[in-house]
Amino acid sequence: MEHDTPETVGFEEPGVPETPASGLPADAPPQTDRSEQTPSSAHQASPPRRSGPIIAGALVVALFAGAGGGVAAYLLAPTLLPDAAPAEQRITIEATGDEPVTAAAAVAMPSVVNIDVSGVEEAAESDLPEEHPDVPSAASGSGVAYRAAEGGGTYIVTNDHVIADADEIVVTDYRGDRYDAEIVGSDPETDIGVIRVDADIAPIELGDSEEIEVGQLVVVIGSPFGLELSVSSGVVSAMHRSLPDSLGAENKYPLVDVVQTDASINPGNSGGAMVDREGKLIGIPAAIFSNTGAADGVGFAVPVRTASRVADEIIETGSARHPFLGIVGQTVTPLFAEEEGLPVEEGAYVVEITPGTEAEKAELRTGDIIVSLDGERIRGMDDLILEVRRRRVGDTVTLELYRDGELIEVEMGVGVKPADL
Repeated sequence: MEHDTPETVGFEEPGVPETPASGLPADAPPQTDRSEQTPSSAHQASPPRRSGPIIAGALVVALFAGAGGGVAAYLLAPTLLPDAAPAEQRITIEATGDEPVTAAAAVAMPSVVNIDVSGVEEAAESDLPEEHPDVPSAASGSGVAYRAAEGGGTYIVTNDHVIADADEIVVTDYRGDRYDAEIVGSDPETDIGVIRVDADIAPIELGDSEEIEVGQLVVVIGSPFGLELSVSSGVVSAMHRSLPDSLGAENKYPLVDVVQTDASINPGNSGGAMVDREGKLIGIPAAIFSNTGAADGVGFAVPVRTASRVADEIIETGSARHPFLGIVGQTVTPLFAEEEGLPVEEGAYVVEITPGTEAEKAELRTGDIIVSLDGERIRGMDDLILEVRRRRVGDTVTLELYRDGELIEVEMGVGVKPADL
């Protein structure tokens, strides 16, 4: 039986989707039947397809507006700044009594900042006539003071899509003091970016996203719709989510292994803080599923384990490396197993080996069915990408796989994802 053409999943930074008058992209992909699986790269998952793309990019011309039916997924594009912004209101809270949300906010708030970005929107990339001159564009997002910079100043973690394409960045701290910021680096694959200011801002204390439990209290602090230092709360709804179609573009899977929450997250919250009841950072809000472009109780945050790893690499080297096996594969389903006469009804089926990778060095083969990695059950490509993403470049892993009907073990290294994939 002929296989579908394998899809090699990459992580190139996308452009901003074309936006109609309603403010929502016009190219929302249709629902995909899970029984028709398209192979995907083993350094990425092939999760269930969602209806609706994600609005991405820091400098977006169209305002969020109501969607005409269906659920759309959005990277939280920073809130567009109106021509006449309302007067600033500085909010300071102190922990009094035993209220956990108040206590958590009081601890974390001095480390949360507002980020204003500005740049120029080219007429050719907007809904303006081609002959129209380029126009200035401005937006607002959030950030978190991460650590002191050598030689003075503070590194601030935010989302890549908050600062992407920004010409000027201004950070406002919880006291209302404003500072110019420079981009240190960013990583579209994890949607994490780092900027630096020449000012001392108290770094937030890091929590442990590996200890997060479903149902636990979380507090979100940021600038939804430009309303600085806004606080919302909720619970952890789920862990280890993978968001396909994250950028509304083919072959892009930047949000993998994220935390789901029902805490109110809106445009402008991007890059802010999701903290536990002790005020420790456990995630960076990045995306929502919504009918309207605003909070519908389904938000997502990059876990602090991922954010801190990527931020540290960006600060030290200017970029981040990502673990990579080097196979193209697809999820095994009962139907696929029956059609192909496979010995198991679940696993990650190897369709193609990427030349020059650790998979090729380990002599993995087309037709291998990976069923575990370091003892962790692999039911499909989702599981494989999650487990690979939890390793570091240079680690050694043990795969259990079926080859020619026999279960064998293969030891292999974890490589680094090539820049051109």
